[in-house]
Amino acid sequence: MLPFRSIRLPLLAALTAITLHAQTHRVDAPQKVIRSIGVYEWTGELSKPNAARLVPVSLFIDAAYQDGGSYYARPVPLALLNGNIYSLEKAGVPQGTITLDYARHLQSSVAGAEDTSTLGWFGYGTFATMPEPRKTPALRASANPPAIVSSKDKDSDRPTFANRSRDNSKSPTTASTDKTPAAKPSDTSADDDPDRPHLGKAPAAKTTPAPDPSDPAPPTQTTGNKKTNEGQNTNPTITRDPVEDDKDRPTLRHRDPKAAEAERKARDRSGVVATPGSLNDDPDRPNMRRGKTAGIGGAPSPQLSGMPAELHQMVAVSDPADRAPHPFARDWATPTERADILAKMQIIAREQLADYVRRNFAEQNAAPPPTTKPTTKTRARPTAPVRAPAVPEAPLTGEQIASYTLSYGGLPTFVYTAVSPGPTHAAAATTPGIPAPERYVTVVAQQLPSGELQAAFSSVTDAAHLDRTPWFRLVDAVDPDAEHRASLLFELRGHSSRQFALYRILSARAEQIFVTNPTD
Repeated sequence: MLPFRSIRLPLLAALTAITLHAQTHRVDAPQKVIRSIGVYEWTGELSKPNAARLVPVSLFIDAAYQDGGSYYARPVPLALLNGNIYSLEKAGVPQGTITLDYARHLQSSVAGAEDTSTLGWFGYGTFATMPEPRKTPALRASANPPAIVSSKDKDSDRPTFANRSRDNSKSPTTASTDKTPAAKPSDTSADDDPDRPHLGKAPAAKTTPAPDPSDPAPPTQTTGNKKTNEGQNTNPTITRDPVEDDKDRPTLRHRDPKAAEAERKARDRSGVVATPGSLNDDPDRPNMRRGKTAGIGGAPSPQLSGMPAELHQMVAVSDPADRAPHPFARDWATPTERADILAKMQIIAREQLADYVRRNFAEQNAAPPPTTKPTTKTRARPTAPVRAPAVPEAPLTGEQIASYTLSYGGLPTFVYTAVSPGPTHAAAATTPGIPAPERYVTVVAQQLPSGELQAAFSSVTDAAHLDRTPWFRLVDAVDPDAEHRASLLFELRGHSSRQFALYRILSARAEQIFVTNPTD
């Protein structure tokens, strides 16, 4: 039997080797994601809105969600800094960009007055369409196909490599080579290229006789830094004819005084003189001007105020990283699938409306108590129990249904919204002078592998109780944390305030992952 010490040493060596191997394993650092989500609201056309604004919703930073309208507001929130670029997306597909030019913190001018406009931080900028994808030109056959020339028709003056032929009768080490005649020099005088540069002699210089020594003002010749009197120089002076000089040589000439004065006056009036061919002639050259800064594509859109009836909404995403788009919209599998899903969602919505009426209008739907009659000695007959009146089927208008695939291989998700215009209980219908409140229903369901629809989330409210239960209005599906998994963005609209909330749908269950602060 081996001693204990001899057994312990191999075990320690093995454990040390395992530890060293584990320490050499490399683990990549998690990617730091900074992603801002907002809602772009406008009236009119998207390309040319009558008025528009950007409402910040969430900011995913340091692996946590922050309120985009209040995070790092020193003095402007980080999500609304000038120059931030937001991509407008429809179910993950880009539709355009918004470049922020400025931000405003709006407050109610009248204290205590009821104001239907949404107040808080808003961003304003310029809309620009997405650049069209570059089309690859179609390949076409060449009109002049290349000609195949035989080796026999090659140019005789073209240099070639001589082939060495081997003689099988001789030894492998001995080979006979074909000697090619030496190339004859071509006649350069006749076949020379006319554009070929030549080395020629300089033009003949003209000589002038030496000046007369009796000349009172003899000219001088400058050679380097020394001046010699031509009267004392016996060598002839070399001069060049200006006619034979280079015609393209730049020369200095006197300017017309009248033209110079006119140019100076024009410069004083305009500040910039556009000379032909200068940078000022470029129509695309950016100019610096006074006034409000304009973003890419023109001036920013006018400010949107209030909640107009023709208000349009679209998700806006800002991310410093360039990420590939991930579409979340789901196409209908068959032409009849939409009608089948819509019929099933209507059944779920009507059940939710009926349950809402029974819970909130129980007093109106309750049957009146039975009237008491004097009892007699006769035996009373058993009476049937009194049942509450049945709730009639609720009418549905303004129906909208959206189909999504929120993740790779995820269950089909359907979002249904509708409005029920009138009351569904008899007491409220017969009450004079009370208008029928509208009811709003929202249902989110997922289709199980068996084909059955299972409701993951539902909300029902009416126009008289929006402060208690807000109206869930679907904006769109968006990826708030760049995980290629979308969440549903809802607007929670009340009487005088609203919020935005993100809901994640997993296994036919809805989980609220973020909600903004209420804005008045």
